[in-house]
Amino acid sequence: MMVVLILMLIFAGVATFMAVAYVNNTNRATGRSLQDSGRSGELAAGAAPEAALPSPGAELTLPLLLSLPEPARTRAWALLSGVTDALKAGAGDTRTAFLLAQTRDTYLPDTLRAYAHLTPAARQTLERQGQPPEVLLDEQLALLEDGMREALRHDHAAADRLLTQGRFLRERFGAESAGSGLRQKP
Repeated sequence: MMVVLILMLIFAGVATFMAVAYVNNTNRATGRSLQDSGRSGELAAGAAPEAALPSPGAELTLPLLLSLPEPARTRAWALLSGVTDALKAGAGDTRTAFLLAQTRDTYLPDTLRAYAHLTPAARQTLERQGQPPEVLLDEQLALLEDGMREALRHDHAAADRLLTQGRFLRERFGAESAGSGLRQKP
């Protein structure tokens, strides 16, 4: 079971790396074509405003962050900065690093993109249901912040080492001598 989980993490990491590499190469090619046409940084004539938003799996862009209302803009920026800093500092173990990278590359951009793509009709529907979009966005950002704090608080590698040592000792010395970990009264 553990082997399957490890393989799944490896494949997920490879897929994420491939997606990031593809997006980076696409962004570079797009930047070069805009520079060649003399319109660097501008949208093509007739392009929809949604074209400025990153596609799924793409990294966050400044226009997407700036399109958010305050205080969501500040919270999203702080969350992105915190995740990026934690990843640069070496986030402890592989699980934490993976969760932080997913938050930076997928969870946060998808959350912001969902808010940015709300149509006026969708906004009215949410308002009628008593769920203002800004409140929903704030709740989702709070969930991401809590998840990041929780991931950074745990040291999964240390716990894994202790569990691995316990398994080794049970295999080495047998279940009878290792006991269940609880002392029983005579």
